[in-house]
Amino acid sequence: MNVPKCPSCHQSDVGNVDGQCAVCRSCSKSKRSVFQFCLACQREWPRNTLTTNSCTLPNCALRAALLSNTEITDPHSSARGCPYFRACPGCKALLTHNGKGCPNIVCPHCSTPFCFRCLRQWCPGLRNIEPLLLTHRLSLFPDYDITPCRVVDNKQSLTVFGL
Repeated sequence: MNVPKCPSCHQSDVGNVDGQCAVCRSCSKSKRSVFQFCLACQREWPRNTLTTNSCTLPNCALRAALLSNTEITDPHSSARGCPYFRACPGCKALLTHNGKGCPNIVCPHCSTPFCFRCLRQWCPGLRNIEPLLLTHRLSLFPDYDITPCRVVDNKQSLTVFGL
């Protein structure tokens, strides 16, 4: 089990108040007022909802899923080592990879294509790209990035979506 840490001071001196709401004893002491935060989305608890035990911040569930440290572990999956959840760069829908085929997927909600590993729209894949295909792509897309594909975390998505 992961010990919850405060998103402000990153200490584990945290007490569970109720439901998703937690209090950081260290921050409360240093700020001389109770510092509460959401255990799921790791943001300061909204002050106007002190009577509820569920977070009311926008996109709490989306942010919580993207912060999860759960990874795809299937050794035969092209998405091995990726976070289990990804947000579609087009519509923010939460997606996971089925483990079959290449890491490039198309969002079933908005048809945005992207690589589940590196989050780029046009990805050369893992390795051993067919030279003819690469030459064709480079002629069509002169700015095409041919850097080898690497698994990235979800920090980029959190930043892009303002979460």
